[in-house]
Amino acid sequence: MQIRYSLLLLLVASCGGKGGKSQPPKEITDSLKLKDKPVAPKLERKKPMDGHQEGNASDLLDVMAKENARWMNAPAGALPPMYYLSYQVFDERSIIIEAQSGAIVTDRDDTDRQLDTEVRVGSKQIDNTTTLSSAGELNAPMTRRGRLPLSNDNAAAIAHHLWLDTDRRYKEAQLAYRQVEADVRVRAKDNRPPDFVSAPKEYFVGKEKKVSIDKAKWTETLKQCSKRVHNGVATRGTCRIEVERVTSYYVNSEGTKLQQSRLLAQLTIGAGVKADDGMQLRRMEQAFAEDAKDLLDQAKMDKMIDVVSKDLLALHSAPIVDPYVGPAILQGKAAAVFFHEVFGHRMEGHRQTSDESGQTFTSKVGKEIMPTWLSVFDDPSVTKANDFFLNGFYRFDDEGVAAQRVELVKKGKLTSFLQGRHPIKGFPTSNGHGRKQPGAFPVSRQGNLFVTAEKTIGETELEKALLQEVKRQGKPFGMVFTEISGGFTNTTRFLPQAFKVNPVMAYRIYPDGRRELVRGVDIVGTPLTALANIMAASNKLETFNGMCGAESGWVPVSASAPSLLLKNLEVERGFKPIDRPPVLSPPTITKETN
Repeated sequence: MQIRYSLLLLLVASCGGKGGKSQPPKEITDSLKLKDKPVAPKLERKKPMDGHQEGNASDLLDVMAKENARWMNAPAGALPPMYYLSYQVFDERSIIIEAQSGAIVTDRDDTDRQLDTEVRVGSKQIDNTTTLSSAGELNAPMTRRGRLPLSNDNAAAIAHHLWLDTDRRYKEAQLAYRQVEADVRVRAKDNRPPDFVSAPKEYFVGKEKKVSIDKAKWTETLKQCSKRVHNGVATRGTCRIEVERVTSYYVNSEGTKLQQSRLLAQLTIGAGVKADDGMQLRRMEQAFAEDAKDLLDQAKMDKMIDVVSKDLLALHSAPIVDPYVGPAILQGKAAAVFFHEVFGHRMEGHRQTSDESGQTFTSKVGKEIMPTWLSVFDDPSVTKANDFFLNGFYRFDDEGVAAQRVELVKKGKLTSFLQGRHPIKGFPTSNGHGRKQPGAFPVSRQGNLFVTAEKTIGETELEKALLQEVKRQGKPFGMVFTEISGGFTNTTRFLPQAFKVNPVMAYRIYPDGRRELVRGVDIVGTPLTALANIMAASNKLETFNGMCGAESGWVPVSASAPSLLLKNLEVERGFKPIDRPPVLSPPTITKETN
């Protein structure tokens, strides 16, 4: 887990399960008095072609297109033939400045250019990426990064590197396809969908983003910030700014040419301490923006420092949680991460075809899987929700397909899946969700996930409903989760298809309204049961930004959801190391005088 809000997908596990009814008992929901006040976020979007400026096209696109065509038009000198070829070049600049306890510990400014070459041989029905019987997952090409010259002033050198990398990839693809041919001969006949589908030809040129950061200003700001957040019980105080500019150049043998540029700035303020029993305690706040200057807001940073410091102090004296099953509220951001893990990863299309995958929702299209007043969609074209910057925005995915809004659940019924260019039964085309990090093979991934509710109650009423359910079940308390550090989920059949979400701020709430902070909490469960336990939603939407890791690497994502009341939620104790706190108290530094 990186030192930031991160969502991690663990690619092991899954077992279907039938679950119960998708609705809580009617007498319970009636007593909540849900009102027809839908959560309707104000969304700002950009269409894929917004900002197209053909005059800004890089010469690199032409070099890539010419070499691509040269390979595709070459006489077939070997079998099986190449039927598809794509190049994707990533120009990256990454600036990281980090301070700890009042001093700079990291100051990096790196540039890099990477090449990903995808070669497909055989046919769209069966090619070198076909899932092998013994492999379980896609027989994806090796994730080895190619290199290109850093500038475009030598077209011959660029073409030479493209040629060499294509030759390597072609030979690898031929070897993989021979394995596929042997595997197909011995395995039982099946009705698998094709390995690949065509997509419309696209041409988009976006202006390259420029990195602009006042390093001197940020250096001093971060030093002061880390000095201030390193207070009270904290033994570590960290403030960090990370700015990343990625310009992607994409060309494929279908004629698509794309030039996209993205700028993302991320501010992290965190503090940590080891509790007396050895448990590592961390509290972190983050802010995201397109440009670093938008994060240089002292009032907002002061608030983040204050929240981190107060929460860490409270955690240090909080008791460790006991295992619990009962009513609980997942507040906004916590609910968003919950849906990302419990539901979102299981909506990624490629997981519906593997025999090793749990395929939890594969057969549930058109069926109710959650309350009828809930809907879920994913829309990478959204740049802001309620004026809040979203991480998961992109125009075209990493397979050259325009990003599209996908209605996953409509009024409780499952309607669709997130699709890349690896089709699944009943969904033969891509909807622009094939994503990856440089060096990886694209698969279907989430972008901006939204959970909306047509019937809601206010936040105060939601808490009253929690206590009402606590009393009805005869529980000593309910639980409220307000902050999440991340989570992971299992999606294959080798282990139970379960999820784990890692709350940071978790409270017991007693019938008299008293709250008690607890630590060492993990939320656990299985997806069908968890979704069937949703009882009510609030009328306020909150957003979680993060980086999500899966088999195609780390990609930026967001998830937005209202607070949710669940009839039952299970928590368990988190991992606690056995080592003790520091032997000595921290040193006292006094200013030396001459």
